[in-house]
Amino acid sequence: MPVLTQGQRLAMLKACLTEDVDTLPYRVAATLLLLYAQPVVKIAAMKSTDVILTSDGLRLSLGDGDPAPVPEPFASLLAEHLAARPNMRTGISSGSEWLFPGYRPGQHIHPNTLMIRLREVGIDLLGARNASLRALVKEVPAPLVAEMLGYSYQVTQKHAAAAASPWANYAPERPAPDSGKMSS
Repeated sequence: MPVLTQGQRLAMLKACLTEDVDTLPYRVAATLLLLYAQPVVKIAAMKSTDVILTSDGLRLSLGDGDPAPVPEPFASLLAEHLAARPNMRTGISSGSEWLFPGYRPGQHIHPNTLMIRLREVGIDLLGARNASLRALVKEVPAPLVAEMLGYSYQVTQKHAAAAASPWANYAPERPAPDSGKMSS
């Protein structure tokens, strides 16, 4: 399983956030991969409504759990992208629901277009995603990462074990059994 080192991942993240390594949409997409371990297919299909402005700042709806906080300087970069998304004047795309509108009216960017472009700037997609997941499960219990980012418990647990995470044995909160029912 390919995994970037934390140093490689952070260097790529810094380049995406502070340098003009590519156009703004691709920098935002790369940051979603490097910071939130989102698969490129899911990034391509994100909707603008997945970016939520709260009193605490920007949040991203990525999974079934609470929306994930968006730290600075990524929050500013994401807000800038949202305000100036490309391909908004292609036929019926004006007012597009997609975070990354495609070249075809009403469609999001094709995942292969995104994959090719990110690879061209030197990002190992699978290695970056795996490194991001491992970094996240070292900081937050794997079940919470799963819910927040839309992964299965098994995937985040596997990364927690591989990363020797202190949260590797953290059990997700389960509802209490119904004490009113008798077992047969």
